[in-house]
Amino acid sequence: MRTLPFYQVDVFTDRPFAGNPLAVFPDAEGLTAVQMQAIASEMNLSETTFVLPAEAGGDAKVRIFTPALELPFAGHPSVGTACELVRLGMVAVTEPVTRVILELGVGPTTVEVTVRDGVPLAATVHQRPPVFHPPAPRDSVAAVLGLDLEDLHPEFDPVPVDTGLCYTIIPLVSRRSLARVSIDLDLAGDFERRHAEVYPCAFTGQDEPWVEARGLFPFAGITEDPATGSAAGPLAAYMAREGVLAPDEARVVLQGQQIGRPSFLTVAVSGTPTAITDVRVGGSVQPVLRGELSLPD
Repeated sequence: MRTLPFYQVDVFTDRPFAGNPLAVFPDAEGLTAVQMQAIASEMNLSETTFVLPAEAGGDAKVRIFTPALELPFAGHPSVGTACELVRLGMVAVTEPVTRVILELGVGPTTVEVTVRDGVPLAATVHQRPPVFHPPAPRDSVAAVLGLDLEDLHPEFDPVPVDTGLCYTIIPLVSRRSLARVSIDLDLAGDFERRHAEVYPCAFTGQDEPWVEARGLFPFAGITEDPATGSAAGPLAAYMAREGVLAPDEARVVLQGQQIGRPSFLTVAVSGTPTAITDVRVGGSVQPVLRGELSLPD
């Protein structure tokens, strides 16, 4: 029987027991994809990562699994895993920032880890320049969210945006509408095939957090995600294109409030509204526990 050490961290929070939990297996060499999927299902977190030797000049190859499937990219696993690589001494550490290159399914991905006295405190993942797709029909969007047309923000169309993964960014008129979102599973599968997974959001009316969002991904085995960095990136790009997020302006997105796991994701973009060159999502990371998993032969 093989024993695998693992570490669990809470991502996008400055305190334990909030944010989005992540399990990191730093010594996953030799595991099959079937074994990784079984372990991720056993951990039953939004994502679990498996660290393998680098193959393309990066610091490590990383595979990301939800309880139901493998992802080529995800935000909070990139941030949390990079911090653990620093914490465990698996990369060369520099202060105040250590640059970590993760080899993910989407290719090499840069994560900048903030380090103080050798301890990783937070990290920012650089996502790809956005690809914008045609708007999704407003009636279809309202139906899949279980809302009325009047709940959709009249000034912003629902638009699929891809910065590594694709999400339909859906601004709503209020946080009250956001709280009422209930995914219609009979409609969601066809909607996602035509457009992309939904990421509804609403302005808070405050300086920070600036926007509140919800991530509901039932087909990935995630009833509600406490934080979705891969969706916050498209949200930032969308808001920049709409002229409500200035280049290199950092703003905070709140997610997970509805399920008692408040997460604070700092987002920013570089470039111009019509030519965005870099999308960044970051936040603090808190170590929570460590343990060993017994893997049957």
